[in-house]
Amino acid sequence: MKMPRKQTIADLVRDGRLERIQGDTTEARDLLEHASKHLASAIAIVDDDPAGAYQLVYDAARKATAADMAANGYRAKSDRPGAHAAVVAYAEEALAGDAEPTALANFDQMRRSRNRSEYGGVTLSAAQVKADLESARAIVDGVRKRGGAW
Repeated sequence: MKMPRKQTIADLVRDGRLERIQGDTTEARDLLEHASKHLASAIAIVDDDPAGAYQLVYDAARKATAADMAANGYRAKSDRPGAHAAVVAYAEEALAGDAEPTALANFDQMRRSRNRSEYGGVTLSAAQVKADLESARAIVDGVRKRGGAW
């Protein structure tokens, strides 16, 4: 069976899932700072509240990607379904040269795990949170590497 082609950033803009905006490095720096704080908070609570820690881990990766998007003049359309999936697709393309490939490959699975935990009653273990924390950290680090100029 043929695998569907991944959507490119250009596809996401054309389909209305991402929109072009004026780049905003102040917002980008703020979002990247939030992402870093989320990682630290997740580490602090992972053993007592794995579900809460996972939300923070996922949000760290998502906000770091949103920081890169803001700096480069993109925003996910939140009034359309699949805004988080569009952020993941953006990360897979835009961060490909700067973030660990395994972290980017895991980002969509993190999104799905977060959704199952948040809306499906799935319980996440501290071990899964700790493993995915490393993927989120790699995404944050990749954005920080790309954003050296901002």
